Amino acid sequence: MTLSLILDVRTAGHRLPRQLHALQRLARHLAEPIELLATDNTGDARLPRLMQRYGARLLPCQGTPLGDRLNTAVARSQGSVLVFPAPDLRLPHHWLARAAERIAHQQGDVMIFASRSLGPLDRLRRRLQGQPPTETLCVARPWFERIGGFDPALDLDAVTNLLERLRACQARIERSPA
Repeated sequence: MTLSLILDVRTAGHRLPRQLHALQRLARHLAEPIELLATDNTGDARLPRLMQRYGARLLPCQGTPLGDRLNTAVARSQGSVLVFPAPDLRLPHHWLARAAERIAHQQGDVMIFASRSLGPLDRLRRRLQGQPPTETLCVARPWFERIGGFDPALDLDAVTNLLERLRACQARIERSPA
């Protein structure tokens, strides 16, 4: 089983180097093979060297919404488990190992790790202000493909929309608190 960790350069923003470093450290603690992919619609010339430093594959995407960028990355990934880390990543390696194990053994379809505990009003405020989600999403590739992936027209609402559609299709979703 391979894990595909997929992040977005624009959403990560100034946190990108820290996030890549954290993901690299996380990968060292896992037995499963990991591929790290990063979508980019910024065209920043410094990114290829940064990605090479952390062993990530850079996927340029010209001017597309987040949903389309993430779908592009999934199409180019090899993993049977897809992980979309939150930009403010504080993801314990034991959680990711457990989530991948449960999904691989079909004990769960989707695992969510809330890196910060937010109430409904805080989540709505973040959404209205155009801030990225604070949840890491781990989903089985068959479920992702079954529902057609992210809505390619959506930007920051793409992850929330995907979760809503997974719930509507009766996917087994487990939420872990921070």
